[in-house]
Amino acid sequence: MRRRTVKWEEMLPHEMDASIADRPLLYLPYGMCEPHGLHAALGLDGIKCYELCVKAAEEGGGVVAPLTFWHIGEQGIGVPWLARQNAPQPYITSVGHELFVQSFIWHLRAAVARGFEAVIAMTGHYGGTEADMRSAADVFTEYVPLPVWVLADWECIGYKQYKGDHAGPCETSQLWALRPDLVDVSRIPEHEDGERVYASALQPGEASRAEGEKIVASQIENLIEGGDRLLERSPGKLEDPGPDGAREICRDMMSRDIEWVYLMSEERHQQYWGPGGEGWRHRQGTIERNGRMA
Repeated sequence: MRRRTVKWEEMLPHEMDASIADRPLLYLPYGMCEPHGLHAALGLDGIKCYELCVKAAEEGGGVVAPLTFWHIGEQGIGVPWLARQNAPQPYITSVGHELFVQSFIWHLRAAVARGFEAVIAMTGHYGGTEADMRSAADVFTEYVPLPVWVLADWECIGYKQYKGDHAGPCETSQLWALRPDLVDVSRIPEHEDGERVYASALQPGEASRAEGEKIVASQIENLIEGGDRLLERSPGKLEDPGPDGAREICRDMMSRDIEWVYLMSEERHQQYWGPGGEGWRHRQGTIERNGRMA
């Protein structure tokens, strides 16, 4: 007997139909391969995101789309960030910003075409990408009233003061809980001179698998609750804009004067995330809600 799966790519057609009939919610997971210290898998961002989506769907229902590992990297704010990481071989899976945001439009269109009535789009690689995904989703939903929650994975953490990091205590603990085979804490350097070690500060030594399990549990709870609320907002089955419609939405989006966060200058990026900036206000609201959807 086949084991029930929530993974789109592993489903037989009748299983997909039954899952949509039961809970027409699609999880879209994203991430990027890049250095995460000497102790964690290069694909930490996407792997943690995908595993969180799978666990939430297994517990609460829904379908998980295949993980998208090709992400924005070698442009905009990603360039100076990479230069500071003490990781001369970045090992990143990157594509251009324009290609990524247009691909996201096509992913949302695919959700509607398959009969999904709500989407949770979550990226494990944050600092700007999630904001640009939200801008793209805003354009899409002007054409199709699809309830969408776009978030960085840290934004659904509701445990203690963990609010994301890069290969530090939060991310290392998450991956340790989700995929312990992909974390080797024996490789964390013992010295403490403050220098980044292959794109990781030295705090990963404070990581804990037990803490990771509690972080993950809070995320799953908030994802399921968010899915419930999205489906409550859903107008029901939506009209598929089709390939031509997806192309038109992409053309419209790229013609607009959208301030893409990932393409900001370093100075503007600091203003965006600094006290009083748009990103800062969004972050504070997320913290106040303890990881629950707005």
